[in-house]
Amino acid sequence: MTGVEKVNLSSLKLVQDELIATIEQSAVHLEQFASERNNAELLQSCIDGIKQISGTLSLLQLKGVDLLAQELVEHITDIPLGEEPNSDRQLDVLTSAFFILPRYLEYCLQTSRSMAMLLIPYINELRQIRKAPLLPESHFYVFDIPKVARTEQQSAAVLGEDLNSVVRRLRHMYQVGLLKVLQGKGTGPALSMMARSMERLDSACVGYPMGELWRVGSAFLEAAAEKKLHLTMGRKRLLSTLDREVKKVQAEGKSALDKAPDPALLKEMLYLVALSRSDAPKVVAVAKAYGVEHLPYNDAELIRELEFLKGPSANTIDSMSAVLKDELRSTKNILERAAQGGTELLNESPELLDTLKKVADILAVVGLVSASNSLRQEIQKIAGWQEGKVQIDPEELLAVADTLLYIESSVSGLGKTSLSDERLAEINATSRHDIIAHSQLAEAEQLVFEEAESGLSLVKRALSSFAESNYDVGHIKNVANTLNSVRGGMTLLNLPRAAALVSACVRFVEQSLLQNEQPAAVQHMLETFADAVISLEYYLDTIKYERDADDSVLKVAEESVEALGYPVR
Repeated sequence: MTGVEKVNLSSLKLVQDELIATIEQSAVHLEQFASERNNAELLQSCIDGIKQISGTLSLLQLKGVDLLAQELVEHITDIPLGEEPNSDRQLDVLTSAFFILPRYLEYCLQTSRSMAMLLIPYINELRQIRKAPLLPESHFYVFDIPKVARTEQQSAAVLGEDLNSVVRRLRHMYQVGLLKVLQGKGTGPALSMMARSMERLDSACVGYPMGELWRVGSAFLEAAAEKKLHLTMGRKRLLSTLDREVKKVQAEGKSALDKAPDPALLKEMLYLVALSRSDAPKVVAVAKAYGVEHLPYNDAELIRELEFLKGPSANTIDSMSAVLKDELRSTKNILERAAQGGTELLNESPELLDTLKKVADILAVVGLVSASNSLRQEIQKIAGWQEGKVQIDPEELLAVADTLLYIESSVSGLGKTSLSDERLAEINATSRHDIIAHSQLAEAEQLVFEEAESGLSLVKRALSSFAESNYDVGHIKNVANTLNSVRGGMTLLNLPRAAALVSACVRFVEQSLLQNEQPAAVQHMLETFADAVISLEYYLDTIKYERDADDSVLKVAEESVEALGYPVR
């Protein structure tokens, strides 16, 4: 079952008015109790109201809502009388649940369906307070894990290198990506790198029960990267759990591989595979093996439904964004006229500063603090021009225009996303990057990055053709030249560590890969070399947007070429 169910509208409409009235009355009692913490009568009235709500929702058989109501009962009966350290947090979570209950019932009536998974974040808030186990995202996804038979033989991935060394290196690769995901930086490339780590673990562990965990994990991560799944706290915890499973293998060796993977962990990842609706070959193969079908909704749709419940509504945000952008456009027009006709034209718009100050205040309220601070700095310049104390400098005017473009871009993003700190930070970073990219230097660097990325893509395609042709060296004759071009780009960009790494890759291609090695040895070398190329590709994608980014990710690639016998010099 997908977790989406038809709603019996007639039954819901029969009890809706009374139910909403009870919810509102209980919310009032809760608010009053928050001010009178020793009033046992108010607390009991709230408890009685919640129990009545829970009973009514149980009769409606709306999955998720009844569970939320049960959690409310558990939660409120734990609230003590008097001032207690945790009471404020308990009451805040209760208030949030009281807000979401009527909104969710409204949602069910409007859409004629129930999506129980939308309530999991609110259920988990209540469970977390009372230290109960959190519900997984797949809680309402009814799916039995089948036994899957694998026909592949164990890979040559461990030839020439013991299992512990392979696992240690691949876990390092996974952790580098995981760190970036937890930091919210370059999540797409990071997920791809983590998927590669899982894929290599799967290749090394075919034939062992635990190998299925890496196989499903690889599919999940590839789908997450391809479809850009939103990385909630629950999903980040899932990624961390996978790392702990790899750690067990690193600590216990082959004995850990003989254990069956946790069915709940497999189910969670397969649910996300179904949610992604990915058509990538590896993802499709895993979905087919486990009998997983696409869900009737995708991740973006799920997020949109969640946002509908939260408020303020999307219409409110869009209206606010439209007003702010109108004010900014008006300001740009005034400044443009002043630049052409002289400072005195600013005096014809005495309301300009007040308008910009209001815009700065609104930006701060909605969380765009960086944009607000930037605008306040420009307000000081404009004030000087308006008062006639400072002549308009064309360079200063250009700087103000750039800031207004940045702010306008930030405001445009408000209507497309929730106002969480993480997403607001992403809006700011992206907008700044778009503005900075207009400089000639940034454009030139961008071209070099694109050429390097294109070169690495050519290398990967050549290696793939080389493997598929039973190691016909004709497919890789130009790989060394292409890598030398990439090395030149790294030198131009002043990335010496990356340039040295590419040099080691060139030596490997010329001195080993082009030689007639045994097929099994070549297969192992190709897998390890691909690890290095993918790690380098990930590094380039990261450094392209953040020149001061940590280059420790290159350690993974350096370890790979060193394992091939070509340490970086």
